[in-house]
Amino acid sequence: MAEKTKAAVIGCGSWGTALAHHLAVAGCDVVLSGNEPDVLKAVAEKHENAKYFPGEILHPELKTSDDQLVAARGAQLVVFAVPSFAMRSCASVIKRVLEKKACVVSVAKGLESASLKTMSQVLLEELPQGQPVAVLSGPSFALEVLRGLPTAVTVAAHTHDTARKAGKFFHYAYFRVYTSTDVVGVELGGAIKNVIAVAAGVVDGLGMGNNARAALITRGIVEMQRIILACGGDARTVAGLSGLGDLLLTATGDLSRNRRVGLGLGRGEKLSDIVSRLGQVAEAVETTGKALELARRHNIQAPIIEQIDAIIAGRATPGEAVKNLLSREQRAENEDFVLDLLGKCWAE
Repeated sequence: MAEKTKAAVIGCGSWGTALAHHLAVAGCDVVLSGNEPDVLKAVAEKHENAKYFPGEILHPELKTSDDQLVAARGAQLVVFAVPSFAMRSCASVIKRVLEKKACVVSVAKGLESASLKTMSQVLLEELPQGQPVAVLSGPSFALEVLRGLPTAVTVAAHTHDTARKAGKFFHYAYFRVYTSTDVVGVELGGAIKNVIAVAAGVVDGLGMGNNARAALITRGIVEMQRIILACGGDARTVAGLSGLGDLLLTATGDLSRNRRVGLGLGRGEKLSDIVSRLGQVAEAVETTGKALELARRHNIQAPIIEQIDAIIAGRATPGEAVKNLLSREQRAENEDFVLDLLGKCWAE
């Protein structure tokens, strides 16, 4: 009988728990770790993460540890499912026990403060040179993954071999994995789509209708394209699972935390109250300002991101932000330089 793959999932929030459960279903020997002792205790004793998934039963062989070093020691796969602001500090600890050939996979969607680096860039800086690093992103609500509903995602790494190796751990039954070498495109798509999802929620919270939401999402894709292309990403990634696919899910699905933030803001609720009610991280709250700064560093126009930043920072009400967007100067859609770049990319 083949020995089971040992996997460690660092981060016991909703996404970390769902992926740990999935990996256990796929036949891995999984240890879930994190900074919430009560959550880990409930998973170990009751096979339930009552905080994030009340009533949902987890795989009976899923193990837990409140010591991240114990969880990661000897693991062939280490999944970082921590918020973006905690990635560097977490990696600096875990690297002490990482196996040289262990595959490290980031599933966080955000940018580091000040540096504006993606999570894979942070990991590559913190982990030993040559450590295989990949990222997983795509339209995937944690609850649906936990329930075994059909899901397709992208795993990206700088080499095809690393992407395929990482993808094989997750590719099982209802969970389909595609691979890519466009790491920057996959990561930026996963981060920026959260901001556009907040904007879509604001539109719905204001009761502006389906026409407005469709226009908002479409123009949001353009802003995502602009930033990804400027940072060296592949235009085709924007139309894939980690771009358009994830944006459509997050901007329209009721399980989306970022959409719920936008809905609350559109209805006139305070951001602090919305976040408190969620009880979980909504990455766009932290990512919006960073995405705007990234756009400005590349001299890119990103009016939707700019107005969501103004709402979150309290410089504009949702109504004022929408008015600012609608009052922008008329332009021809096919004059957008992004379309020219897309054409060049496909022509090559």
